[in-house]
Amino acid sequence: MKLPYTLQFSIYGVVFFGFCLVSTAQPLHIYLTYSDTPETSIDINVIMPDRTGPVDIYYDDEPRHEILAEYRLSTAATYVPTPIEMADGRKVYVAQLKKLKPGTQYSFTAGNTNDGFSRELKFRTLPGGNAPIRFINGGDMGVDTRANMIQRMAAKSDPDFAVIGGDLAYADGLIGNLDLWDKWLNNWQTLMKRSDGSMIPIVTCIGNHEVNKYKTDISELRSPWYFSLFGRQGEELYYSRTVGDTMVFFVLDSGYHHSFDGKQSEWLKSELEKYKHIPHKFAVYHMPMYPAFSDYSSERRQLARDSWARLFDAYGVRVAFEHDDHVAKRSKPLKANRVEEGGTVYIGDGAFGRESRNVDRTVRWYNSMEKSVVHFWQVDVTHEAVKLQAIDRKRQVFDTLLLP
Repeated sequence: MKLPYTLQFSIYGVVFFGFCLVSTAQPLHIYLTYSDTPETSIDINVIMPDRTGPVDIYYDDEPRHEILAEYRLSTAATYVPTPIEMADGRKVYVAQLKKLKPGTQYSFTAGNTNDGFSRELKFRTLPGGNAPIRFINGGDMGVDTRANMIQRMAAKSDPDFAVIGGDLAYADGLIGNLDLWDKWLNNWQTLMKRSDGSMIPIVTCIGNHEVNKYKTDISELRSPWYFSLFGRQGEELYYSRTVGDTMVFFVLDSGYHHSFDGKQSEWLKSELEKYKHIPHKFAVYHMPMYPAFSDYSSERRQLARDSWARLFDAYGVRVAFEHDDHVAKRSKPLKANRVEEGGTVYIGDGAFGRESRNVDRTVRWYNSMEKSVVHFWQVDVTHEAVKLQAIDRKRQVFDTLLLP
């Protein structure tokens, strides 16, 4: 990074340095993402204090209780230079584990012999093929007690992974807001575990609260935390991810770094064509095209519908996961901006922790359900059908949809 960038954010490092300096020898945070096939790979992301020396991952398909000599597999994590080092010197390491066995639980520990290792953690690869899959979806989270409560409820669903639609820590893209990201990462690692103890991997897109207001064309400077933590899921902020033989996700950027039209929509068309044989196609992005709270007729939403919705129509996208509005909504099946059987259903809209906003008294013409409620979506996918359930923080199901 260039020197002006360091100077630009130096004040934040001073303000928060004393608050977040950690003396523990173990990693600060460990979380899981995907950059390849989730049946045979996983990315273990490790954030370390400002220390010299490598980060190693020891792993096995049996628990080894942190006895390094007993793990049958090991790899060195790769150091990734990131702008968040300017916050307090912390460093990001990533181990992209490959050639794993599908449908298998692995145990691992991360660290080094000089500075210490984490306690033993677990992850589970996805089964692949036509096996049933469950994931949860939500966005607009935060780090307060309300967000913690809904995460606890979501973990009880035992999802295979989580799809988060942006606005995670509400740090506004500011390098000095490391305390918010520390809380968010701690909450995720503590709360988001399956009943078997395995960690829940994250698939995510970018939201407006991951972006600052600095005038620059360098994306990493406008969203330093998001790029540092989640910028390796694809070659761009928009990317696709297949899951078995039955589903594919198209994860999109709602105009924060890439325009809706142009290169991103050309990529989307190409990916939809590439995966047109897969039965269940899902889109994930932050700003809703069919909102339950914000202005349907805004210029940005019209551009999004012109750029993306027409492609959803042409290639049969089953569900589009929308966020940002802090309400619950489910659209009617829509095609060519009309209600039409077999069209795309738009699900949303955030409130996976943030206080919900008030929806209109009258449900909008394109929606079937609108509610002011903190919630998440539980999605069960088989080769034959997709079942969606909206669940509140008391773990009550308040909306259900079955798509054959």
